[in-house]
Amino acid sequence: MALTSALPKTYKAVSCAGPHEPWEVITKELRTPAPNEVLLRVHASGICNSDHFVAEGTWPGISYPRITGHEVVGRIAAVGSALEGDARFKVDALAGAGWNGGYCGRCEYCRQGEYWTCATAAVTGFTFDGGHAEYMYVPEMAVVSLPEEALQNASYAELAPLLCAGCTAFGAITTTKWKPGDLCLVQGIGGLGHLAIQFAARCGLKVYAVSSGSSKRDLALSLGAHEYIDSSTTDVVSAIQALGGAQVIICTAPYAKHISAILPAVAKNGTITLISAATDGPVEVSNVLMNMNRATLRGFACGCAPDTEQCIRFSTLQGVKPMVQEFSVEQFTDAYTAVMANKARFRNVVVFP
Repeated sequence: MALTSALPKTYKAVSCAGPHEPWEVITKELRTPAPNEVLLRVHASGICNSDHFVAEGTWPGISYPRITGHEVVGRIAAVGSALEGDARFKVDALAGAGWNGGYCGRCEYCRQGEYWTCATAAVTGFTFDGGHAEYMYVPEMAVVSLPEEALQNASYAELAPLLCAGCTAFGAITTTKWKPGDLCLVQGIGGLGHLAIQFAARCGLKVYAVSSGSSKRDLALSLGAHEYIDSSTTDVVSAIQALGGAQVIICTAPYAKHISAILPAVAKNGTITLISAATDGPVEVSNVLMNMNRATLRGFACGCAPDTEQCIRFSTLQGVKPMVQEFSVEQFTDAYTAVMANKARFRNVVVFP
């Protein structure tokens, strides 16, 4: 589809020129989307902690300059020639893009339906330019179709974090074995934790939220937690084991020492899921503890477009909503710096008028 005269010739974007280079607001020329691409008019793009892999050059194979952003919500502005007439890709339809940027469909993982672990999977904002821009080109496989109902009780900015942080927390809970009423321990009440609490509570789990200090107690309870534990004054493991242990533990705080400390709270046959990106050192695990409890320790990352669509539908029906702070494209550096300093409350989002 050729670009219409209503679309601009150029657009603004936030770009990283190379490892340890400052973020820059640049102007790019708008081009016609490739045959299997969708041109998205971006309304909101969430800043994720993992954007630092591009900023610091620690993700393998990145080419620069690069535009990050994989929590993207907008509307379809144009489609490639191969997608014309497809009902999913109508112009002005609400759509987005998340972490998974597409998969090969041929490797052993894809053949088993495990597309999120594709051996050659693309990553939005890493393999190709992401959504910290007024416009974004999204491969067909990566397009997340969103229902208009999602905007009835949430803004574009409030939807955006669901495409990575939300999808990750939601999937970590829904792919774990549990029964309604089981005890779920959510460690950390930040960008991931405040969503994990909401999802777990609405799924029917009994949620115990853990953080240091009393300042987040009221927030945790308002999000749906049944109990709050202040780890600075209470032995969390003893308190949880006195209740029989946690069948589900969701670790969201990005510190290995805190993760290591919470593991003994797991119940027999329980599951511990790590969804943060702790880079401060190795997580220490007691082999005997895991063996004797027949417990499971696993990592989890957000899935592909259909998984994200399921998360959005659930969130829309159940009223799950991220807490966000909005920033203009010119304020990106300040917003990113706040995220990296753990000062965001709780997701920083770049919005485009």
